[in-house]
Amino acid sequence: MTKPKLLLLLLSSISLIVILLITTDLTNAVASPSPLKKQSGYQPGIVLTFDDDYVDTWYNAEKELRPFNWKATFFICKYSAFTKDQKEKLHYLQNMGHDIAGHGYNHENAVKYAGQYGLDAYIKNEILPLKKIMHKDGFNIKSFAYPDGARDGELDKRLLKYFDFIRGTTYGELEPKSQYCYYENNRVIYGLGIDDDYEQFNLEYYKSLLLYAKEHNKIVIFYGHKTVDKANERLETPIGLLKQLCAFAVENNLKFYSVDDLKHLEK
Repeated sequence: MTKPKLLLLLLSSISLIVILLITTDLTNAVASPSPLKKQSGYQPGIVLTFDDDYVDTWYNAEKELRPFNWKATFFICKYSAFTKDQKEKLHYLQNMGHDIAGHGYNHENAVKYAGQYGLDAYIKNEILPLKKIMHKDGFNIKSFAYPDGARDGELDKRLLKYFDFIRGTTYGELEPKSQYCYYENNRVIYGLGIDDDYEQFNLEYYKSLLLYAKEHNKIVIFYGHKTVDKANERLETPIGLLKQLCAFAVENNLKFYSVDDLKHLEK
């Protein structure tokens, strides 16, 4: 066989092999598609938070709400005045799976204090002493809630150097899709008040927010203060309301989260 014919035969054989390989790959691609990339997301749920120094009432609430296997985050202020008994109760809450967080050493309004004395003074007198004194007693606070909900961008930026999350507040009975009390994968979060004296105090409204969260894979953030059997003063959260919220969350397969849990969610 001449060299030109041999070369032509060789090229024809190579072309046939390439065609067969391509055909095989295409067939396999159709028959066995690549697995889909795992979708990100998390179970919709509820974050219950409570502010100030009402550890005695929170301790009582824990006993009543334990059947729901609930979880909460307690933002603490004025810790230096806590008694030994109150510290033990706070440890009990932490041991039960609740999150202990910060609310200021003396509960100073951050915007007013920083405006009068400077941001450095606020950090020095309200943040660092609180973290230090609570850490000494076994509380590693990783989140912070602004007293009175008073915040601005400059404060946010500075405080995020000391905390994983900082919580502001939102108000009013807005339609669920327009509310700001959902976790939106940001380190600055906003809670909606559930104390008896707030204008939006309404169990059915709170349920509508939870249903919206369920339908849109969101997490609702609420905040209260002193937990009581019957509210008759400012900044009091009825335990009866909390029982109904917890029961509604369980019935609708909504997960209880602490604020610290949020950083572990798949984005």
